[in-house]
Amino acid sequence: MKKILFSSVFVLCTALVSFSGNYRVDNVAVDNLFDNALEVSISEMVSLSSTTAASMATFESKDPVVATIVCFFVGGFGVHRHYLGTKGSMWAIYTFTCGGIFGVVPLVDFFVLIADGIVKDNISKYENNENFFMW
Repeated sequence: MKKILFSSVFVLCTALVSFSGNYRVDNVAVDNLFDNALEVSISEMVSLSSTTAASMATFESKDPVVATIVCFFVGGFGVHRHYLGTKGSMWAIYTFTCGGIFGVVPLVDFFVLIADGIVKDNISKYENNENFFMW
C-alpha cells in the first residue's frame, strides 16, 4: 500500500512540476518540415544502412587502451569482448562460467591486451574473434 501511495504522490508531483502549459506547437513549422521532407523507400533505407554499417566496420579501429580498461573493470562479464566486436552471446558465456572460468580467462585477456594492445599497438587479431579464448 505504501508503494502505491508513494507512486501516486510521485506522479502527481511530477505532473505539477512539468509546466506543460509552457509548451507551444508551431503548426506552420511542422507543416513546412513535412512539405520539404524527402520521401525515402524502405529498399533505399536498407541499402543505405548496410553500406553505412559495412563502411563503419572496415574503417573503425578499436582502441587498445579502452579495451584494456574495460577488461580490467568488467572483464568477468565479457564486455571487453563485446567492445572488440565479438558476437553478442559472449557476455552470457563469460557470465555463466563464473566470470570466464572463475576469472582466469579475463585475467589472461587483460595481460594479452596489455602485451599486444598497449605495447605493440596491434589488437586486430582480437577484433571480431568468435572463439571463447581470444588468444
